[in-house]
Amino acid sequence: MTSPPTRTPVVFDCNVFAQALINPRGPAGRCLLLAQQGRVRLFLSDFILNELRELPAKLPVKLGVTLDRVEALIVDLAKYAEPVAKVPSLFTYARDPDDALYVSLALVSGAMLVVSRDLDLLDLMNDANEEGRTLRARFPQFRVLTPPAFLTMVTVE
Repeated sequence: MTSPPTRTPVVFDCNVFAQALINPRGPAGRCLLLAQQGRVRLFLSDFILNELRELPAKLPVKLGVTLDRVEALIVDLAKYAEPVAKVPSLFTYARDPDDALYVSLALVSGAMLVVSRDLDLLDLMNDANEEGRTLRARFPQFRVLTPPAFLTMVTVE
C-alpha cells in the first residue's frame, strides 16, 4: 500500500491571489488551483485576508477585481487553506515590513516557502541582500519562488 503524496506547504503573497483573480489561467491561477485540488498545503493569516480585501481599491477597475470576487475567493479559501491565528514576528525586513509578515507566516507554519512576484521578497534569495543571507542562514530551507518556478517545482516533486 502506498502512502499519499506529501503536499508542499506554502504561503502565497497577496499578489498571487490578485493575479489569479485577474487571470485564472495564468501561472498564479494554476498555483491557486493546486491549493483548491489539495495538492499543496496553503497557509493563511488575518493579515493576508485583510490585504485581499484591500485589492479592489488598489487595482484598476478594468482588471475586474471587485469586492464581491475577493469575498468569494475568501469563502473558497476557507474550504482548503489552513488559517494560522497567531503569527509571531520571526523575521523583520526594514526594506518592506509587510513582506516580513509573509516570511513569518511561512516560518511559523513550517511552510518555508513563499510564492510571490514581489521583488522585495524575491530579493531575499539574493546573496547580496544581507537580510536575506541572515534569514537563509537561520532557516536554510526557506525559499521565495515566482509562480512559474513554484509550478515547476511542484510538478517535478
